[in-house]
Amino acid sequence: MTTAKPLEVSLEAQGTLPNFRYETILPLVQGRVPIEGVTLKPSGFMESAGYFDNPKFKDGDFGLLDANWGDVVPAMDAGWDMVCLPVFIKRKPVWNYLWVRTDRGINEPKDLEGKTFSTGGYGSAITIYTRGFLQHDHGVDLHKLNWLLGAPARFDIHDKDMHVEVATGERKAPMQRLMDGEVDACTGDITDAALWSALESSSQVKRLFPDYQERNQKLFKEKDIYTPVHIILMGGKLNREHPELAATLYDAFQRSKETAVLDALGDGAGPSLIPHVRERFRDQQTEWGDLWKHGISANKNTINTFLDYLHEHGLTKSRLGVEQVFAAGTLNT
Repeated sequence: MTTAKPLEVSLEAQGTLPNFRYETILPLVQGRVPIEGVTLKPSGFMESAGYFDNPKFKDGDFGLLDANWGDVVPAMDAGWDMVCLPVFIKRKPVWNYLWVRTDRGINEPKDLEGKTFSTGGYGSAITIYTRGFLQHDHGVDLHKLNWLLGAPARFDIHDKDMHVEVATGERKAPMQRLMDGEVDACTGDITDAALWSALESSSQVKRLFPDYQERNQKLFKEKDIYTPVHIILMGGKLNREHPELAATLYDAFQRSKETAVLDALGDGAGPSLIPHVRERFRDQQTEWGDLWKHGISANKNTINTFLDYLHEHGLTKSRLGVEQVFAAGTLNT
């Protein structure tokens, strides 16, 4: 009797963040969550957004990829050969990241009309959610906003009435352009600790929503949305060659998350920079519920809202359906 050779699946990280320090998948990449018949192989760093320049990803010739799903769905709409797993490994609540100048008369969302935003990418997930929430929850006319990007949009913007320009000259973080007075507002992820501290201590900028914590919780309680920014992708070739694999991998990511929760509440809750971190996590679970849920049904409103926004903002030619985005083997999750 011949023993089947385990399938080796490479797991690649987009960007320059430390490789796979997402708590929910650490047990998986550490080998503590076995996958029968599959060897998962973390493959190291990639250049920032490097997969857009690598034809193997467009052609679907890869295993698994961790990527910003604001980039992913437009890539799929443009014909890239890939599918998503409903594994949302990185989530960040967006209201934390909307900053405005204090000297531009911006005190409520409608005041943003006619103003200029800086952001790293028109299609980044945080920017997409921010735009969508401003439009749908606060009545902001998106065609009256101006966008200054740090780099050209990665895919076509199909709504030609959106005002989008690319910054020239010295490269700067979007938040630095706000600090320097070049723009009126900014949004997007902030991973620079020094810049974050500068924003919070400056008298020249402010959060448009200083009650962001309450707003983030209200969004989750009322709409069941705790905004994902990164998702796991599978290469189209691998998905076709092993159509059962998507469900197997999804189950492994789910078991990894469950193990991570036990780590946080049990013996894995080791020394932390945050006092009483185990108790805080316990209280968060009681107050909020599961913020890190995977699966189609558990994220139905989140997924559909995001697909709506992508089309409304001109990032996809048509409004893609769930079955066009996610691997068939995961549609019943």
